[in-house]
Amino acid sequence: MKILNKSGRGFKYRTKLISFFILAISISTLTGLYSYISSQVLMKSTVKVLTESQELTVVYKEIEAIQNNLEVFLSTNSSDSLLTFYDHSNSISANISDLEESAVYTSRGVKIKNVINMIQHYLITLDDTVTAKRNRNREAYTNGYQEAVKEYNYIGTYIKEMMSTDLSESAEEYIQIQQKYSQVSKFNNGLLAIVVIIILVIIIIFSIEITKPLSKLAAYAKEISDGNFDIEVNVKKTSGEINVLYQAFHVMAINIRKHVYELQEKQRLESTLNEEKVNNLRMKSALREAELLALQSQVNPHFIYNTINIGAKIAMLSGDNATCEYLENAADIFRYNLKGLETQTNLQAEIDNVVSYIYLLRMRFGDVIQFQLDENLEEEYRNYTLPRMTLQPLIENAYIHGIGELEEGGIIGLSTRKEGDSIIITIWDTGKGMSNEQIVKILRNKSSDRTDKKDKGHTTGIGVDNVLKRLRLYYGKYNIMDIRCTGGRTEFILKLPLTYKVKLSSDVI
Repeated sequence: MKILNKSGRGFKYRTKLISFFILAISISTLTGLYSYISSQVLMKSTVKVLTESQELTVVYKEIEAIQNNLEVFLSTNSSDSLLTFYDHSNSISANISDLEESAVYTSRGVKIKNVINMIQHYLITLDDTVTAKRNRNREAYTNGYQEAVKEYNYIGTYIKEMMSTDLSESAEEYIQIQQKYSQVSKFNNGLLAIVVIIILVIIIIFSIEITKPLSKLAAYAKEISDGNFDIEVNVKKTSGEINVLYQAFHVMAINIRKHVYELQEKQRLESTLNEEKVNNLRMKSALREAELLALQSQVNPHFIYNTINIGAKIAMLSGDNATCEYLENAADIFRYNLKGLETQTNLQAEIDNVVSYIYLLRMRFGDVIQFQLDENLEEEYRNYTLPRMTLQPLIENAYIHGIGELEEGGIIGLSTRKEGDSIIITIWDTGKGMSNEQIVKILRNKSSDRTDKKDKGHTTGIGVDNVLKRLRLYYGKYNIMDIRCTGGRTEFILKLPLTYKVKLSSDVI
């Protein structure tokens, strides 16, 4: 039975959704554009008011500075005051040019023209006065100074009156701008509300148009899942995709019904052979169960890690924070060990693994074990690459063969620092110490009392000799470790080069 690929009535949902998104984006864009243009217009008006007031303020301050420097020059004949006087004169000339360009034929523009003319005449008077002073014409520069003072006072009064008038007009313009801003805000809010309502209406219409026929189709599927294969599916004439879905479901229901009838008939014809087949199936099932039990008995490390991790989560949910923290540290150590010795890691990960291991030791043995961590490395060196399981076996060796054999316990320490072109890592303990003979045997990769194979790490089975051998192969250096034992303190010192060529070998692990 073929499915008729009819589009039904209306457009496809993809077309409708694309049209809806285009409409929503267009409306939102127009709304945002209108808001932007409105805000720009209001901003220009505000800037204009502030600029006009600022221009007059700058001119007034320049004139005041010129007058002050003139007075100082006339009274002290200071060359510095004269230079400052000319600097301000040049500056006010530029300000006058700006005022002249912005002046238009309005009431304020006429006043600006008057101010410009008065300032130009005032500057000429000042120049004549300075020239008379430099020529030592006392009477001329005295008269010039008096004239300059009169013009200065008149210009200052005139500018103050203009600024007062501008302030009054600015207040009125500010009120108008505020009213316009309020109107624009109300319009934008109204427009935004309309857009939101339109989008919500369209979304609701789309939701109803999609979910209603799908709900009906889900009801048909529920009937079939309950065993009612004789149900008749009424094909809904909706948008193209839903219509195709109804037709496909209708064909599927017919095929399922036909197939069920065929299976029932086949089952009736083969009923005589069922008993033997059932016996065979039981034998096969028993065999598979045995195989499954054999597989389940092979608990792998990942299962143990997951079990510990789940225990931590259960403890956390039960409010037992101490047990949760203990299991989380145990899980961290187990997960870290799962990656194998053949992989590389960074220094910070090694230190974190040591911290987790020390936590387990202290939870087990209490305060008889003290731990000191001294990190003196910058952040960039904490990503230094080294073989996995380098530090933890050394820490474990310090406990087992060092302070672990002392009833009063002791201190285990770990310190890192950069020295020249190397990173120095020191693992130390205050345990029973080591003899020179033991140190020589360790450095020569020979077994000793402190690193005997039967006493290798309880956690990983990795001893100091294994760590030393892997480091020498990895970095290609023999003098990679030093051991010192003085004053009741045993130190394992690793000197790892910052630049090296990795030399990997199967013997590393």
